[in-house]
Amino acid sequence: MDPAPYLLLGLPILALIVGGPLLRKRFSRGASEAGARAGKRFASDRLDTALGVLGTTLVIQAPEGRAREIVASAMVEKEREYVIRDDGAYGIRFVEPDDTVVRLIPVAEGTRLQIETFREYFGFPQTVQPWVDLRERIASAARAQGISVADGPPVRYTRGDPLDDRNARWMRDT
Repeated sequence: MDPAPYLLLGLPILALIVGGPLLRKRFSRGASEAGARAGKRFASDRLDTALGVLGTTLVIQAPEGRAREIVASAMVEKEREYVIRDDGAYGIRFVEPDDTVVRLIPVAEGTRLQIETFREYFGFPQTVQPWVDLRERIASAARAQGISVADGPPVRYTRGDPLDDRNARWMRDT
């Protein structure tokens, strides 16, 4: 019986036993890094989309006083989500009533509704859908009163200083 064939079979098996954990770590690290890159890309794309939605404005073709009445009527039945603030602005609540602050701005065409500032939670703005819903409610309430609405110019935002380890307040670019 010749030991050479057994030795030739045993060496690759021994190499796999010894080298297997090393290869597994290398492949695992590569997969983790690829997954992290893909996750960051996805989050960045999702954030860009959210910023675009939050930057959408609505022009109510009516004077500011009339626009305030329309906004107030659109907020009825949604006092938990939407808040009329003491300073004349409006709040959209995720956790706090000032998570997103919305203002009416007089413009030549009437009054523009826009977000001034918003807070992110869990590293992402959480009031995107409530903002879309509020704009739709206001547009519907205005049309019901025979007042035209139109999309206004978009607004851009800058991320402010971190409030904690993952979250910050975004401000409107001026």
